[in-house]
Amino acid sequence: MTAAEIQRLASDGEVQIIDVRPVPSYSGGHAPGALSAPFNRQTWAPAVAQWAGRNAVAVVLFGDNAVIMDAAQKALAERRVIPRAVWSQGTEVWRQEGGIVVAIRQITVEELHRELADHVVIDVREPYEWRSGIIPGALKIPLGQLREHLQELDPHHTYAVVCAHGSRSQAGASFLADQGYTAGSVVGGMAIWLSSGYPVDQD
Repeated sequence: MTAAEIQRLASDGEVQIIDVRPVPSYSGGHAPGALSAPFNRQTWAPAVAQWAGRNAVAVVLFGDNAVIMDAAQKALAERRVIPRAVWSQGTEVWRQEGGIVVAIRQITVEELHRELADHVVIDVREPYEWRSGIIPGALKIPLGQLREHLQELDPHHTYAVVCAHGSRSQAGASFLADQGYTAGSVVGGMAIWLSSGYPVDQD
């Protein structure tokens, strides 16, 4: 299956692309709408199989290492999940075949503090977590509500998404990038911001 065919199926909601590469590779460039699920031999297949069953959707595996892709397919097959397609040629060939690639910048806490005026910060933690302090001027939008607040965002701004430790911010920044926004994920999240002694507003 070609990149264009996979991308069309994903756009139509017929498949979900599962990116099995490490998070830094995913952040550097991934197919629009792809979920980041780095492969490992212990917990990956059960989690992916459960997710696919719960959402009743076919999956397409995306990666850049044939050995890992083969292992991932076999692990899913043991759980009776057969991918609709497998892409093992990475983002460069994907782009050459007409596929779109979106990227997420990984922003360190130090960089964000230094460049705060250049970013609109979105804090995707839950309301109870904001009590520990929020970055001054940050928009408070829990991750699960990000889609319904899209119309409030300006596509001309550069967004820095932050959470407690960096996992939810990665998902939030990926979602915004897929929608055409310029977005980055704050590495280490508020845990690092607070431990660094940078200023916060109290919720």
